[in-house]
Amino acid sequence: MKDEQDKLPQKRPSQNNLMTSIDAFFRSSPIKGMLQQMDDIFGNTFADATLPVETRETSGEFIVSCKLPGVKKEQISIETFDRYLTISVKNEEQLETIDTTSQFVSNSYSMKESKRTIPVPAYVKLHALQANYRDGLLQIRIPKKNIKQINIGD
Repeated sequence: MKDEQDKLPQKRPSQNNLMTSIDAFFRSSPIKGMLQQMDDIFGNTFADATLPVETRETSGEFIVSCKLPGVKKEQISIETFDRYLTISVKNEEQLETIDTTSQFVSNSYSMKESKRTIPVPAYVKLHALQANYRDGLLQIRIPKKNIKQINIGD
């Protein structure tokens, strides 16, 4: 009977075993640690990248409000392009530490930028927007175009 089994063609490893091997490779300690670090780096990078924005309309204007506590006016920029409004906040920090006893100088620099692009309706005058920033609240007011009422005759 053993001779009969030797004569049978050898089975190739199943695809399931191959997938199990690949899964085991990515679950192993060095690879798992590297993948977790990549998730931590990229996951945290984009988590705080958005700015909290509210939009509302009145009868005469379109209003965009953005809460930016602790941000200085000089760090904020507003750009318009086509039918979009982009709010950017850029924070740069440079830190220099000097240890006079060991004559060691350490410099570090960090930069973080957050942007938010908001589509605006076609019926506003984007070129006439006004913005003000006070107490951590940025308000952008965009006037609406004049609506022409047409009277219907008898």
